[in-house]
Amino acid sequence: MAREVTIGIVGAKFAGEFHADCWARVPGTRIAAVADLDEAARSRFQAKYRIPRAYATYRELIADREVELVDLCVPNFLHAEVAIAAMEAGRDVVCEKPLATTIADGERVVATQARTGRRLFYAEDWIFAPALVRAKAIAAEGGIGKPLYWRGKECHNGSHSPFAMKLKTCGGGSVIHLAVHPIGFFHHLLGMPKTVLGSCSGGGAKNLLHPQFEGEDWGIGILGYADGTKVVVEGNYVTAGGMEDCVEAYGSDGVIKVEMTFGSPLSVYSRKGFGYAIEKADFTHGWTRPAVDEHANLGYTDELAHFTACLRGEADQVRGTSARDGFNVLRIVDAIYQSHREGRLVELEGS
Repeated sequence: MAREVTIGIVGAKFAGEFHADCWARVPGTRIAAVADLDEAARSRFQAKYRIPRAYATYRELIADREVELVDLCVPNFLHAEVAIAAMEAGRDVVCEKPLATTIADGERVVATQARTGRRLFYAEDWIFAPALVRAKAIAAEGGIGKPLYWRGKECHNGSHSPFAMKLKTCGGGSVIHLAVHPIGFFHHLLGMPKTVLGSCSGGGAKNLLHPQFEGEDWGIGILGYADGTKVVVEGNYVTAGGMEDCVEAYGSDGVIKVEMTFGSPLSVYSRKGFGYAIEKADFTHGWTRPAVDEHANLGYTDELAHFTACLRGEADQVRGTSARDGFNVLRIVDAIYQSHREGRLVELEGS
């Protein structure tokens, strides 16, 4: 029988909730502890998921000898700090996107992982999304000929988190918060681009719609690869109607189109509305396409199952999920911002 993997979740709000839901589906795992500064959120989370221990600080959770894997579900600016502390304490880590908010902090995470030898799993869920796994397989077998151009985007109407609205705590705007997903997927698929061209809204009063966000509310990157393949990534906070997660591939002999959030087989018409359709949808009356299993469709469940298998020695860590991979994704994000600031093409070296 496979050994049990014990998890400590840092963060008892939005991300912590859906990670806890997904861990419950992974056989042989158990949430041993949760940490959150918010006492009410911490207590509610502990009761809902029947977690034996709850702590106010992440350092208390990391010191819990029963915790093997620390799952980071905290605001962006805490990712590097908590990941480093956990690895130095001998714990393995699941780190939500982005790896860090600055290149310097990303370098510290990579150095700590190399020095301690602990496992860091960069949690890019799109790598495990079933529709994208299938699309990748179709492209790999030549179903659309030679892929020439890829496009990916995550867009919605804006985060409600105050941490997402500040440059210091988010690291940027919609590029680092949303476009980081397609960037992570394409890094997994294609590796590092050679060139990056970026354009963003100006942040604050220069944004398209959201002056309360210090970072951009719209941004794109054009990535160029050594073999001539082109990729466009986008993240924006100006899309009403629910979260859009889309990938398209254009090949010499065909096209692939994937809609991970609006691709539901379920259609509902409701005069009064109902509880939930998809993430960031404003209402549920009229015709909607409610998600059937949003966490599975976006890859979270298979992602955490893969990380568990890696810890047990049953699988090799998929490309795109290491500390170095997370850092390379951050480098691409940073290059988009640099290109926008300087108004020029940025060349990236190495991988």
